[in-house]
Parts: sequence; structure tokens; C-alpha cells
Amino acid sequence: GLVPFMGRRMTQGSAGVTTSRLVTLQSHGDKTPLFIFPGVHGDPETFRDLATRLGERRPVYGFRHIGAQRECEPVRQVSRLAQLYAAELRGAQARGPYYLFGYSFGGVVAFEVARELVAQGQRVGLVVMADCPAPGYPKPPPIWERARTHVQNLLDGSPAERLRYVRERFDNGLTRISKLLGFVPHVDTELAEPTPEHMKHVDAALYEAYNHYQPAPQCVDVLFLTADTPPDWPTANFDDPLMGWASSLRGRISQCSIPGAHLSIFSPENVPALVERIQSGLRAAERVGSESLIPTVKAS
Repeated sequence: GLVPFMGRRMTQGSAGVTTSRLVTLQSHGDKTPLFIFPGVHGDPETFRDLATRLGERRPVYGFRHIGAQRECEPVRQVSRLAQLYAAELRGAQARGPYYLFGYSFGGVVAFEVARELVAQGQRVGLVVMADCPAPGYPKPPPIWERARTHVQNLLDGSPAERLRYVRERFDNGLTRISKLLGFVPHVDTELAEPTPEHMKHVDAALYEAYNHYQPAPQCVDVLFLTADTPPDWPTANFDDPLMGWASSLRGRISQCSIPGAHLSIFSPENVPALVERIQSGLRAAERVGSESLIPTVKAS
């Protein structure tokens, strides 16, 4: 069951700095908690409104990225991230069932944390993966087909539209190259301040972990949520509602769309529908769990 703790759980980083990765977003309730993993650039505070809307009966906790508080070096392997998060998660909730939520890259982490927990003999009730593309998705079409698409788009537009199109393609290509090299010039739009230097290293490590990750099949129940507005990439085909994960998901799979694009599914107008999908998935998982309860030994 839950291990009571006041405020945030404190962990010891490798550099001897006492820090907190687990953030309490909603502390009250008698239901099994939901643990949230953010995407690259993400922070648990992003999910505070979501946690509140999930209701007073559901405790919700979010994880900070490893290395985000300079407590240790960033981690560059998804499997290692999962080991560290699973250990911290079990410090807050000693036994399953566990309910995990991951957004974007956080969905990858949640999927692997589930694997780690199962390997430790624990039950994972549900993994919610929100707009989480598998590495390599979408698969790019042949170079000749991409070139034909770009040429056609240029021919169809006015001179001003052509210039804008070329600029957009150049900016997108530059951003992708920068991310691969670890130079990510993104900005916090609320504070309008450049990202701290140490967070650029964390982001680069997470991109490296993602790009080298190869998901192995796993028998775990998944609720897969896909943004109903795909990215505006002229040469990409976003036609897979499971975003490349079909061969890795071997448990019960529920898939549905949620309103918004990848970066706007948590906006105020879209959160209610997102909450409804999550609540429905959790209720279904709880029903399944109640039908297959295994006697557990109480902690002394």
C-alpha cells in the first residue's frame, strides 16, 4: 500500500545532494495513485491542472527528470531511467497495482517502468501513453517521394507562400540537427527565458535515450491516447493510431483520440476530454483488478 509521506519524497543524488524528484500534485484520496512522467522539456507542474481535475479521491504524483536539479549526471538509457524511477516509485507506493501516465517521451519511460515493476514481481494495472510516438515513427517515405512533395508544394504556392515554405523547412531541419547535436535553443514561453545550461544537457541525454531505444514486447494493459491533430509535416504520413507501438503492446489495448495537437492536449479547452479518457481507463483497470485480486501480505 501507500507509504505515507509529508510533501515530497527526498532522494540522495550521486553527488551527495539531497533533492526531490517526486512531486505531489494531488495528495488526497483513497484510490490507488497515478504517477506521471513528463516529456522532454517537461516538468511535473505542467500536470497540476490535470491532477486536480482527476478528482479528490485520486492522489497524483509527477516525476522530475533525472539530473534536472543537478543532483546527478543525466541518464542516457531508457532502461536505466526505468530502474531509477521504479525504485523511487516503490518508495512512495510499496506494492501494486500501479497506474502510470506518460506524455510523449514520458510514455516511453512509463512503458519501461512498467516492465521493471513487473520484473520485481509487482502488478501494473494500467499504462496510459499520451501522444507517444515510437522511435522511428512516422517512417519517412523514400527520398524521391519527399522531393516530389516539396517540389509540388513549391509549385502550387504564390511567391510569398513559397518563401515561407522554404523558411519553415529550413527551420525544421535546423531544429532537428540541433537536437541531435545536443544544442536545443528552446525557450520557456511563460518566462521568456533561455533554458538553463544544465537542462540543455538533460534534454540532450533524453533525446539520445529515445533515439537509441528499441521497445521489446511487453504484456501490460495500455490506454493509448492520440492527438487528433497530427503535426504539419508535408512528407510524413501519420496514419497509425498506435504511433508505431503495435508490435510491442501484448496486453489489453484501448486506443482513442484526444482533442488538440501534440503541444496543446493540455490546454484548458482540451483537458476535460483528456481527463474523461483517463478516468474511464482507470475505472476499467480497477474493474479488471477487482476481478483478479491476489491475496497480499500486509507490511509489518
